[in-house]
Amino acid sequence: MEYVHLGWSGTRISKIVLGGMSFGEPSLQTHGTSSWVATKEQAFKVLKRAWDLGINFIDTANVYSQGKSEEIIGEFIKGYDRESFVIATKVYFPVGNGPNDRGLSRKHIMWQINASLRRLNTDYVDLYQIHRWDYEAPIEETLSTLTDLVHQGKVRYIGASSMWTWQFAKMYYTAEFKGYEKPVSTQTPYNLLYREEEREMIPFCNAHNITYMAYSPTAVGVLSGRYYRDGKLIEPEDNPRLQLKTGFYAARIYMDIERFPENVEIVKRVIEVAKNKGVTPTQVALAWLFKKSVLPIIGTSKVEHLEEAAGALDVKLTDDEVKYLEEPYKPKPVLHIPPWPMQYR
Repeated sequence: MEYVHLGWSGTRISKIVLGGMSFGEPSLQTHGTSSWVATKEQAFKVLKRAWDLGINFIDTANVYSQGKSEEIIGEFIKGYDRESFVIATKVYFPVGNGPNDRGLSRKHIMWQINASLRRLNTDYVDLYQIHRWDYEAPIEETLSTLTDLVHQGKVRYIGASSMWTWQFAKMYYTAEFKGYEKPVSTQTPYNLLYREEEREMIPFCNAHNITYMAYSPTAVGVLSGRYYRDGKLIEPEDNPRLQLKTGFYAARIYMDIERFPENVEIVKRVIEVAKNKGVTPTQVALAWLFKKSVLPIIGTSKVEHLEEAAGALDVKLTDDEVKYLEEPYKPKPVLHIPPWPMQYR
């Protein structure tokens, strides 16, 4: 395993981030009840293999399976040295129907950090991330609360997830000007089929030494080549998240071939480069992210997928290969995710 610093901090994290959204209870997961959510027994197998591979960075959220993901991770780490892990979780989304059961107010954050710590079976989290931008709570209130949590020892660093770059910049500069804790990381969707973050977010992170993590690094499996048949992308029956009418919001970016025909050519080239190098298409897609100094968040319920991802660290793409993979890309609508419910724009 290879390790890098968590943003501008001295803490070192694995270049592969293990995503916790795949752990929990299928009936409690907000994105459906399909088999991509692993219950405790299978999740433990993935977590153990991650440990064996040297993956020390685990990213989850309080709303994944209504807290079940945090519970599973917390139970797993009881058998290990807590300091060997870098644990990240998030706050923002609704955890109930009350008026204060969501958002980034001081009241909600203070309530949810304590709930997350109980479920994670730990006294602190290494990285506490705001899951979305709150259009109602002042950012000063959010940042002052997060700073208090750092001073209390309940949080080591703060970060963010899925927002416009101007919002993340406002968060960063407000913290800098007023002496609050500054974000050390952020995460948004980013892969060979969706590269809009190259315009502002990634350059901003690079300029300020902030770790940028990519979720959906293989475009919900599209870049694995599993859905490429006879020069076409086939809407999968085994992956409800990629069904155009009812699936995951990103399906309308990755699988809408009428609007984005270049996606077929990109997947074709990923498969071609993988074949020439004797590796898998998934490993090529992840190697491209490593070439960009981006950390992929690998959310999986299968040990073999995690092993495949780890193998991507050994795949080195040439500059010509990177150019060949990127060449067909055309601009796409921003995968902007408003507060709640999640929508596509």
